[in-house]
Amino acid sequence: MPDESQSGYSSIMNVLRPPPPRTAALMRRYDLVLRDYVGDFRIGVWDHEKTRTQRVRVSLTVTVEVPNRPFVDDLDAVVSYEYLIKGVEAFTQSPHIQLLEVLAEKLLALCLSPPQAVFARVQVEKLEIVPQAAGVGVVLTGAREQP
Repeated sequence: MPDESQSGYSSIMNVLRPPPPRTAALMRRYDLVLRDYVGDFRIGVWDHEKTRTQRVRVSLTVTVEVPNRPFVDDLDAVVSYEYLIKGVEAFTQSPHIQLLEVLAEKLLALCLSPPQAVFARVQVEKLEIVPQAAGVGVVLTGAREQP
């Protein structure tokens, strides 16, 4: 075996050795969930939809990444789901939107707004369109772009 002090053997071996996984040791992920929120939204493309609100069900899942340490029993130490509730409530007061896809895209942007949010899933459904179905709608997913 070569003498490490003279041959550079040790530096070559360090280059060949893969670095330890950063995320697994230093970070952890968990999901925030707002499920089956039902509100009255100004939404729809047809004339009869533009004169009234419609019941829409919203379900959001946001994956957040935080330092891998025990949780502290303090609201300021976590990403609170309160921003999701307030954000959805604000959309019930927003101007008319024609398409569920547009509402879902706006909700996806809301979900990914905290810097700790790395992935989100948004499901929005109109509840009164098809009597035989619990709802009709769309699902969008998105991830924060990695630097």
